[in-house]
Amino acid sequence: MKTRDTSTEGITVAEIRLSCYAAPWGGEGSIKAITDIAECGYDGLEFPAAVVQRFEDRLHVFEEILDTTGLKLSGLLQNVNLTDPEKADEQVERAANSARFAGATGQGNLIICHSEPLAEPLDDEGWTTAAAIIEEIGHRCRDFGINLCFMPKARHFADSDRDIRRVLAMTNPEVVHLAVDTAELTLSEIDPAKAIKTNASRLKAVRFRDVSGSKRRAETTSSRPGTAPQFGRGAAKFEAVAKALVDIKYDGWITVDISGESAVPKEAAAAGYRYVLRRSGLYPY
Repeated sequence: MKTRDTSTEGITVAEIRLSCYAAPWGGEGSIKAITDIAECGYDGLEFPAAVVQRFEDRLHVFEEILDTTGLKLSGLLQNVNLTDPEKADEQVERAANSARFAGATGQGNLIICHSEPLAEPLDDEGWTTAAAIIEEIGHRCRDFGINLCFMPKARHFADSDRDIRRVLAMTNPEVVHLAVDTAELTLSEIDPAKAIKTNASRLKAVRFRDVSGSKRRAETTSSRPGTAPQFGRGAAKFEAVAKALVDIKYDGWITVDISGESAVPKEAAAAGYRYVLRRSGLYPY
């Protein structure tokens, strides 16, 4: 794994690891995603949890491919229904299966987010259900030696500063951590840099994703090609986020997510990698 020593205003971050989200390559493009992302220079990659179904019976193949490229699995991203108590056991078991897969590779986080936009705010009972599901998944992740990170999404469950604080207050800090997505928080009118500093003790995953700055922008992010600007040209304030990460001495994974860009995935991933290294302020030269 590559180690990059960085220094900003006298504060040193020993190791920031960069990964790339593989979803834009599609389910059939898993192998190409691995090789492309490695050639771009990343340290690791994050997959949608659907990759588990493709490789759980061939884990050795998955691990051999990663070993060949030198990449690590930084994490799996999984949508989970957090608000339906009748589906709670099913959701926990699905997430636990993903955690088992990630744990078997010896790497990564399981990052979960609520699966659907909410038509109306949750009542107290709904909050209790969601917190219980998140925490149970957290315990299962710990059993497999990985971190469970809850990721807030715009117009989904917990899309305000107050809601994020409530999720963290209602869950065990030893098993439930936070993932910050710059695009999702920007759409929710939450300052990602402030959220990072406020929740530094629970932060275990960061997602660099850009989003349109248009006043007519969508209310939720999308993976459809053409719905996101070229990385670094949208509304996400990566420089402020990078400074916040340096300030808190963050030393985990940063995942570059180019979902929604119109460029060929490898080209978009390479451009995102160059931007983070040269222009985000995270790695000053």
